[in-house]
Amino acid sequence: MASAQRLTLAGALVLAVAWLVWPSPERGDSVTTPADDTPAVWDRWEVEPTDWPGTIDGSAWRPVAFVDDSVALGVDAEGRLLYIEGGAAAETGPAATVLADPGAVPGVVATAVDRRHLAWIESVPDEAGRVVSELWIADREADGDPGRARLLTGDTGDVVLAGNAYDLQFADAGLHWLATARSAERTTEHRSVGLDGGEVAVAEHPGAWQAAEWPWLASAGSDSLGGARLVRADDGTEVPVEAGAEELALCSATWCRLIVTAADGSRVDLVRTEGTDRVTVAEGFVSAVSSDVGLLDRFEPLEESVGTVGDARRVTLFDLADSQTYLVSPAAGETGADARRLWWSTGSEELLEWHVLDLTDLT
Repeated sequence: MASAQRLTLAGALVLAVAWLVWPSPERGDSVTTPADDTPAVWDRWEVEPTDWPGTIDGSAWRPVAFVDDSVALGVDAEGRLLYIEGGAAAETGPAATVLADPGAVPGVVATAVDRRHLAWIESVPDEAGRVVSELWIADREADGDPGRARLLTGDTGDVVLAGNAYDLQFADAGLHWLATARSAERTTEHRSVGLDGGEVAVAEHPGAWQAAEWPWLASAGSDSLGGARLVRADDGTEVPVEAGAEELALCSATWCRLIVTAADGSRVDLVRTEGTDRVTVAEGFVSAVSSDVGLLDRFEPLEESVGTVGDARRVTLFDLADSQTYLVSPAAGETGADARRLWWSTGSEELLEWHVLDLTDLT
C-alpha cells in the first residue's frame, strides 16, 4: 500500500458552490426559464434514452461512465468498481464483473477509459484513518473486455478530485491526475505515469487547480473569484479568463461557468474562455449536473429541486447552439454525466432504473 495520503476534496467543495444558484436579479433576454411548456428533448431530436436496471443481482449500483451503449462502469455501496455488460438489450438482464474491490470506502474514486485500457484510482483509509491511494490499470482484450488488473503506482500524492470526467485521463502516452502538494504554500501537482508504470512525473503549479480536457488545467477555489486562468500542462502556456469582481469562474477547456451573486439573488452564465458568446443559462434554485462546462462544446445539463415531488429533480438541457432549454425529466432521482452522456435515475429499490442520453445523438 502507498504511503499515507489525504484524499483532497477541495475541488469538489468549490464546485458545490457553483452548483447551487439562488434567486437572481434581472438579467437579459438570453435565459429560458423552465416551465410546464418547456419543449422536450425527445420531441426536438426524436431520440430515446437507453434504460439500465438500477440493481444487479439485488444490489444497487451508480454509473461513473459509459464505455458505449452496452457497457458501463459503475460503483456499488462498498466502493467496488463494476464492469457492466448488456443494459436493456441483454436477454437475461445486465451482468456485472467486479473489476476492483478496494475493501473499504471511499473505494474507487476516479476512472478513465480508452480504446485499449481501463484505469482507476482506489482510495481507502489506513489503520490511522488516513486515506491512501493507488492507481491501477487493465488492458482491454479484442472484444473490449478488461483483462487482469495490475498496479501502476502507489505514488499518487494527495489526490485532488473535482468530480469531472478528467480527474483521471489518458493522454500523451500516459495517465494524468492532480494532487495537492504538502507544502506551506498552496500548490497543485500535475502527476503522470506511463502505461507500463515506472517513475511518476510531477510538475508543480502554484495555487488551486482542477483538471480539464488534456492538456488544460483550470484554476479553482478562491483563485477563480473575479476571473480564472487556464494553463497547458504540456508547455505551461497560460490563458486568463476575465470576469467581474464578484463572479466565480469555473472553466473547462472551452467554456467557463460564471456564478453571479447579488444581494437579491444569483444566476449562472456561460462564456467561452476567450470571453465571447456569453449567455445566461439558469436562474433560481438551479445547479449544474456536471462539473464539466459545456459538454461537447454545446450542452449544459441542469437540475432543479421540485419541492412538490419530494426530493425529485427536474432535469433540463440548455443548448448553446440555440440558447434554448429543453426538458429531459420532470422528476428524476440522482443525476450524473461524463464527457458525452447524461444520466438520471427514477424509482427506488427493485424499481430503480438509470436512463442514459447520448448527447452525440443531438449534434
